[in-house]
Amino acid sequence: MFSVSVVFFTFALGAWVIGLYLIGMGSEPAEDGANPLTTVGWIELVVGIILFSQVFIIVQQDAGVVLAGLVVLFAVFFTSFGVALIKGADLRPIGNLAIPVGILAAVYVDFFDLFMFQSSAIWWGVVFLLVAGFTYGKVPAKVLGWALVITGVWGFLPAVYLALAIDLF
Repeated sequence: MFSVSVVFFTFALGAWVIGLYLIGMGSEPAEDGANPLTTVGWIELVVGIILFSQVFIIVQQDAGVVLAGLVVLFAVFFTSFGVALIKGADLRPIGNLAIPVGILAAVYVDFFDLFMFQSSAIWWGVVFLLVAGFTYGKVPAKVLGWALVITGVWGFLPAVYLALAIDLF
């Protein structure tokens, strides 16, 4: 389960960073400084790479291939998102990518046995659809930002439980 806690921590950090940026924390460049969104892009890219690295470990575990599929979805999303932010690219294709990632993440509700994970799968589905809406100008930045901050906190909780081997409810 260690690899799964790494996935949760990594996913939560990625959501936390972009969420804070979208609500306005750290979003203004320092005088003569670099664009903070580029830094966020690098963080998201690292999140994607770490998630990809965990896929190989998860495949070797009991729930391997099925859970690895979910992690691959997140890894592709975060890697693509990071590159788009670094390059200053149009984010609408990222929104298009978020739609199937969100739908497929929500489908995983039946894969998980515990309410904490089931509720996370549903929440991820909602948040990825919010990402799509944001990229097309239908969802305000602060709404998505707060949803991502909540996602970050929600992601840290199971990660801590898993890392400390505490029984989840």
